[in-house]
Amino acid sequence: MKKAPILFLTVILQEVIFLSSGYTQTNNTDSLKQKGRFNAEFRVDIGNVLPTNTFVKTQNTDTDGLAHYLGYSVRLARQTTGDKLWEQLYGYPTYGLGLYSAFFRNTKKLGNPIAIYGFFNAPFFKVNQLSLNYELGLGLTFNWNHLDPVKNPSNVAISADKSVYIDAGISLKYNLTNRFALNLGYGFTHFSNGRLKMPNKGLNTGATKISLSYALSDDPIYFKKDTRPLFSGSYEWIISAYGGSRNVIYTGTDVNLATSMKGINYAVYGISNTLNRQIDYKSKIGVGITMEFNGSQNSQIVVEGANLDEAELPFDRHLAVSVYPSYELIINRLSVIIQPGIYLYRMKSSDMTPAFYQRIGVKYHFLKDSYFGINLRACNFYESDFIEWSIGHRLGWSPHRL
Repeated sequence: MKKAPILFLTVILQEVIFLSSGYTQTNNTDSLKQKGRFNAEFRVDIGNVLPTNTFVKTQNTDTDGLAHYLGYSVRLARQTTGDKLWEQLYGYPTYGLGLYSAFFRNTKKLGNPIAIYGFFNAPFFKVNQLSLNYELGLGLTFNWNHLDPVKNPSNVAISADKSVYIDAGISLKYNLTNRFALNLGYGFTHFSNGRLKMPNKGLNTGATKISLSYALSDDPIYFKKDTRPLFSGSYEWIISAYGGSRNVIYTGTDVNLATSMKGINYAVYGISNTLNRQIDYKSKIGVGITMEFNGSQNSQIVVEGANLDEAELPFDRHLAVSVYPSYELIINRLSVIIQPGIYLYRMKSSDMTPAFYQRIGVKYHFLKDSYFGINLRACNFYESDFIEWSIGHRLGWSPHRL
């Protein structure tokens, strides 16, 4: 009977150690069912608006209320377990959906934007319960107090009530218990409407991000670990087409202010060819060329009555050819692409953008070799030029099933 209290204390100690040990890792076993676990997260962003355009530079002061802001996110994340090889390659990442809102002191200028976004979070490395992670987020933002010629004439950063939300950052994560985890990090957020409406200088923020996550189940989670098959490099040829729109404001004085600020939306479309080599399970590098029709390039606006219209100009005045190196980060069927490009040919004009541009985007393979995607074309690394809605197909590639 004297052994009973000792046995009881031993059992209790084992349970405490288990609850405080976080996740359990195991090698692959067929007898153990692998399943993901969902986490609820709450995050606070404490940050500053970065002075990247004239609107922010001249008004980004404490008294004006634009320098500092608070952001809040509620998120639902799925913790992967390694059932698929790509989950093991990325160190068992989490991914999910979030709802974000930012609060600026001066809501008259920017409002209280609300974003719905998807995110992907994976570790650089992990030691016991501590890990260093990186995160990428992409979504849509609503509820801006955007530019208005009468009510809000100074806001040249955000000229539409909707914008793209792009977020990237790093963080330290510590598993407090089997269910609670604390994150502390820093990240950057970019808001832009992709020049669907001008002016569109965009808004950029940097913030310290603090979050607490809670596992919705207390079931232990086991990480599957397989022997990684040997990788052999391969090539692919991608043919893609894209379309978009680019807004140009009329600067004349022979129409009312609302009409001139509305401007004209010009069509932009093109064809790209990219030759890639997949160098490992997660990365592709390559080179490509784009032939593009940009209706706003060398454009002229004419006034007909009280309305604006496009002047008819020769087709070749709107053509451009550019080349680019390409990098692609593969996450299962989803890929992130980075393609900085340079124009080889386009007719000169007084309002032409820099010859060096930046393209960043995502694409999703809805079929084995076919995908759709969305890219943001930018210049000067922070000014949006236009959004590309693309569809493409790849040839001559034998994909590794992840």
